[in-house]
Amino acid sequence: MIRKDSPRAMLNKLIEDKVFGDHKIANETLKEMDLLFTYCESLGCIDNLLFDFSLARGLDYYTGLIYEAIMLEGTQLGSIAGGGRYDELVGMFSGTPIPAIGVSIGIE
Repeated sequence: MIRKDSPRAMLNKLIEDKVFGDHKIANETLKEMDLLFTYCESLGCIDNLLFDFSLARGLDYYTGLIYEAIMLEGTQLGSIAGGGRYDELVGMFSGTPIPAIGVSIGIE
């Protein structure tokens, strides 16, 4: 059973309601999120995810899903890792489009 507030439930609602209409990049991102959630469900860690629409990072070069890791137990350190998909960033320097995803680790 999917919790009403689960990442999967929120994603399904976005897809069913066609919130982004025919926007190609937005719908590709939803598909990527669906794949991510499928992996997380298979690994048993989906309950550790929070789907947050207020998260924004590097809007000029990220091309898809972005993410951030925070610690919920012990001392509240804030963000300890973050990153996302940036297919066009490497190509800006290499002249060749190279799909990429990255993460940075550190205490905010």
